[in-house]
Amino acid sequence: MGLFSFILGMTESADKYSKDEKKKKLEQEMDWNNLDDYEKEEVRKGNYDVYNFEDSEDAYLDEDDYYSGD
Repeated sequence: MGLFSFILGMTESADKYSKDEKKKKLEQEMDWNNLDDYEKEEVRKGNYDVYNFEDSEDAYLDEDDYYSGD
């Protein structure tokens, strides 16, 4: 029984470590994508993916962004 409990405990520890690592990677990815707080909360809830949000810098076109046919 002791060996079984030990193995079960190791498996649970590995699962917890894996979940913690996934959370850290998700937080880092959200930071890299400059998500707002409400966007991060939606990603954490699982309603959206990190890539579902537009980067606010890319949302608007500048005068130089338009194609000129000259």
